[in-house]
Amino acid sequence: MNIMIVDDELISRKKLSIILQAYGKCFEFSDGASALEFYKNAVKENTQIGLITLDIDMPKLTGIETLGLIRDLQKAQNVPASNRPKVFMVTSMNDQKNLMNSLTQGCSDYIVKPFDEEKIIDKLHNHLLI
Repeated sequence: MNIMIVDDELISRKKLSIILQAYGKCFEFSDGASALEFYKNAVKENTQIGLITLDIDMPKLTGIETLGLIRDLQKAQNVPASNRPKVFMVTSMNDQKNLMNSLTQGCSDYIVKPFDEEKIIDKLHNHLLI
């Protein structure tokens, strides 16, 4: 499985990468704009991405904006639902507004930092990714 980890905090990116590398190839991005470009190329090349983790508070594009643009691209390119990645918001923002905005844009799950390996693996199991 190809996994995109999008977070402007290096420590969070590396922690997720260490946890998730056992389940697939991890690609790390420090902002939503570069992640969106990578995803656009993956769609063009018919490369399936199984999971995207997105922080919310990032430069250039927020995680919620990035998610919305990814979902718009999927619709425009007629990406079948079976080929659409699960998207986990992984953020320190533990408030109803960000949760609801993330769900409205189509996130699969919402994980509040700090997180541990067990929580991430539980979410992977819940979404049948492992």
